[in-house]
Amino acid sequence: RVEALVRSGHVARAEDLVRVCGRGVEGFRPRTPRIALTSSRAIVAGALGSTERAAALHRRAAEAWAALPRPLDAVLARERQALCFLGSGRTDEGVALSLEVFRELSALGATVPAGRVAATLRRHGVDARRDWRRGRRGYGDRLSPREEEVVRLVATGRTNREIAAVLGRSPKTVAGQLNSAMRKLGVSSRTALAVRTVATDPGRDSA
Repeated sequence: RVEALVRSGHVARAEDLVRVCGRGVEGFRPRTPRIALTSSRAIVAGALGSTERAAALHRRAAEAWAALPRPLDAVLARERQALCFLGSGRTDEGVALSLEVFRELSALGATVPAGRVAATLRRHGVDARRDWRRGRRGYGDRLSPREEEVVRLVATGRTNREIAAVLGRSPKTVAGQLNSAMRKLGVSSRTALAVRTVATDPGRDSA
């Protein structure tokens, strides 16, 4: 209902509804209403132009849905987070997160929302379905595109949590991709990985 009110231009009514619902779920032990409230607050924040707050709230909701676990709801919350990034000019982050969302929705068999995300990506010059079909093959000892993204960010000195925030992934996912990349490249530390990355890409220092 909050989303419907916002879409129809009744943002003030959506704010009032969220405020009332917030009082209603105080002390509630079931987590589902509280997570839904977080999502509703994110929608209102986005409608009011607070895209950074909206993105943070959608991410919090996604993490909470994933912990239940309710994977589809978690991925849909991340879709909204990606839209916040795209709407606030953080295009690279928004596209990267949207690709992750598209792949996860496809893996869950959620074809309708996957198609919606694919359409969003096409508007930003990315053919998600083609990239996804290509990405399904094995990479052997070569880094996958997602591992390459993590490695590039490690070389800039970012922590796993910072990388997760940039790419819209969980720190656990980033850690797994980093470990896989280190194994493939035959290094045993982040420092060695960064040194090797710079050595194989001399232009990185000047960037």
